[in-house]
Amino acid sequence: MAATHYSPLPDEIEDPVSYKEASALLARTGHKVDPETIRRWVREGKLETVRKRRTDYASWTDILDVHFERTAAKLRASSNWP
Repeated sequence: MAATHYSPLPDEIEDPVSYKEASALLARTGHKVDPETIRRWVREGKLETVRKRRTDYASWTDILDVHFERTAAKLRASSNWP
């Protein structure tokens, strides 16, 4: 008999991540982002969020897409762009 997995994370979003977790993961890319900046991106992009125990969760895939767009725009505007 298979055991049922009970996750403390929200079920409504397929790949939920908190803003703090997303910030820590994005720091590994070399383009750090503050959790409050991620919160602003989510609000500006009207991304779907779920609140669980006073913590907001958003889709990791959506946050990655926004991070890609913002980082690419920042690099294009800098003098380091080829």
